[in-house]
Amino acid sequence: MAMNDMQVCAAASVLRLLSHTRRTREQALDLALRWEGGHFFSQTARWIMLKVYGVEIGDYSYGECFKPTAFPPGVHVGRYVSIGPDVRVFMRNHPMDRLSTHPFFYNASLGFVQTDSVDAGTLEMGHDSWIGARTIILKGCKKIGVGAVIGAGSVVTRDVPDFAIAVGNPAKVVRMRFPPEICSAILKSRWWEKSITECASHLQEMALSMDSVKANHPLLK
Repeated sequence: MAMNDMQVCAAASVLRLLSHTRRTREQALDLALRWEGGHFFSQTARWIMLKVYGVEIGDYSYGECFKPTAFPPGVHVGRYVSIGPDVRVFMRNHPMDRLSTHPFFYNASLGFVQTDSVDAGTLEMGHDSWIGARTIILKGCKKIGVGAVIGAGSVVTRDVPDFAIAVGNPAKVVRMRFPPEICSAILKSRWWEKSITECASHLQEMALSMDSVKANHPLLK
């Protein structure tokens, strides 16, 4: 398989089996990443993250999403997503209208209550979004848009639109990356569905500012 394509090693089936055992699952994940080209290309690591940890990771995305303790189940990471170090996602809040906020009283996995009484949310990280280092994403955020950028150290409490740049605590949109007509052209193109092999044939254009190529970019046609 070409280096620019997603990779599956000869031991993939063994690594999948090992991932179902608590004692060996992290080792299986590490080996999958080592033997299949790392975060960008490993198909087996993506399988483990989805089946064992409940985190779906699209092709070519990389970063903290591959750390099992960083993202809870229910997170969907799109394709070509860049996630900085120490990014954390929290999709369930402590209840503030009850006698106690402690998880003993709402989290069934701790053994004191039979069923969870605080619902967990979901989160979609849109294709080609960039989540800066040490960002914290809270339950109020259900979606980070396609091509959105979150500044380092931000606390995200609500949805972020496509191609928006959001920074701060709480994170607020400071500007859009492109004018509306360019945003529309990018969304219509769905270029992120192409493999890196296909995109690599347009490396010269990928290195140019959108101000210079605008809607004439070959990947937008």
